[in-house]
Amino acid sequence: MTQKTILFLFLFSIQQVWAQNASSEAEADSVVYWKNGGSFALNIQQVGLTNWAAGGESSLAIGGTLEGFANYEREEVVWENRAKFGYGVIRKGDNTNRFEKTDDAIILSSKYSQKFSQMILMSAAINFRTQMDEGVKLENVAGQSEKRRVLISDFMAPGYLQASLGLTYRPQAGLSATLAPFTGRFTFVLNDSLSRAGSFGVIAGEKIRSEAGISLIGTFERTLMKNVELKTNYNFFSNYEKFPNTVVNIEAGLNLKVNDFIQSKVNTQLIYDDDVKVTRSDGTRGRDVQLKNVITVGFTLKF
Repeated sequence: MTQKTILFLFLFSIQQVWAQNASSEAEADSVVYWKNGGSFALNIQQVGLTNWAAGGESSLAIGGTLEGFANYEREEVVWENRAKFGYGVIRKGDNTNRFEKTDDAIILSSKYSQKFSQMILMSAAINFRTQMDEGVKLENVAGQSEKRRVLISDFMAPGYLQASLGLTYRPQAGLSATLAPFTGRFTFVLNDSLSRAGSFGVIAGEKIRSEAGISLIGTFERTLMKNVELKTNYNFFSNYEKFPNTVVNIEAGLNLKVNDFIQSKVNTQLIYDDDVKVTRSDGTRGRDVQLKNVITVGFTLKF
């Protein structure tokens, strides 16, 4: 608990420093140079079945996402900031069953750039990712009807902090790529049991793993047609000691706008990390591609 508190206070203090600097500059420049906004999305799905001849199971699913950005651009300076918090649960059957987690993410990023030209920039970036709650996997136990709940993740287990310095290519609005040959990646596993197990690539018993390597980070955003937007973020990292083995993290989202308050979203995330072993659906364990698909329709409030 102490480690969580220290890390949270550290990140909060950084945010406060940035906010104070942004506030002092925004007082004079916000009308012209600052662009900021955000959105809150809430979706609820309920299926109720009583004496249903075709079979099936009742369920209740609730999910929410809070996103925000604050970008500054003036003369030779570009500063881009993004935050995302997402959480979702589902309960199958009646109200005696547990809610199980379907989504859980904390993403914070900041990139400061100096222009060589409108398309080429020198950039320093920080990206932080973790989750809010425990993650469990249900496993079958020989001779028992009930499945066993096994802890596989927790807050800051894993947590990823990536800091990089490199060149950004920005040929047009909504498209950018940053190649950073100077990248440090830190993996945190602050849960004691997961640390002892050597989860997420840390040495058994250790809680932090540091790597030096090269990264390619970028975004692609485009309006495909009226009320249909595509947003993609990608992050590739290769440790110099294991080059060309690459950690892959790609997120793609399709936003379908019904009106100012109702939207449908189709989100896909693909992760591959050679240092992370996962339990497959057949019970075997090893390195594999992680894939998440989420389709939601719900209430969205933009600000």
